[in-house]
Amino acid sequence: MKITIFGANGQIGQLLVKQALDAGYDVTAYTRRHNALNIEHEKLQSVVGSLTDQEKLKEAIIGRDAVLSALGPAMSMKRKVSDLPIAEAHKAIISVMEEYGIKRFITLGTPAISAKEDVKQLATVLPSLMPRMFMPTGYAEMKEIEKLLKTAKLDWTIVRIIDPNAKTDGNGYGISFGDTKSKMSVSRYNAAKCMLDAATKDEWVHKMPIVFNN
Repeated sequence: MKITIFGANGQIGQLLVKQALDAGYDVTAYTRRHNALNIEHEKLQSVVGSLTDQEKLKEAIIGRDAVLSALGPAMSMKRKVSDLPIAEAHKAIISVMEEYGIKRFITLGTPAISAKEDVKQLATVLPSLMPRMFMPTGYAEMKEIEKLLKTAKLDWTIVRIIDPNAKTDGNGYGISFGDTKSKMSVSRYNAAKCMLDAATKDEWVHKMPIVFNN
């Protein structure tokens, strides 16, 4: 499988790149600056560009089987919402994918993005309420990404994470689609593993699994 990973130099993104290479995939890592990713492998190539550079996006996306985004919003507590760079990146990526018929898209999100299956529980309510109050830009990014994907002509999956700071990987990961009880934390390794697994799970198309440590 040939995949492209955005946010490849982030904490989850680097794990995702390593896991994909270990699985034997051909990986294109997209970064915004040279030498941002300290990984070398015969099946790894890098594309460097801004997140809205259409020509660079085409170079990274055309001919791939799936696109995965580990991009996340800045953890800003500023009350004024201005730019939404991660949502704009998603808009640009979706545009190229739709133009060239690349269908499978997996991206990171939080339960601030609502799924039709969601029932009221801590895992679906708290991660929406707290960012809205204390990190309004991050919340606005999630809601704009939700709007973009729900209207996109793609086979998308949103892997929703809560507090990706668990100190251990636990006994693998579990998922909830929002309709069953979910735990409130996940390791970055398990978040990456869930994203990579999603690329081959047709039953997760147009679904939003919440991933957590077992």
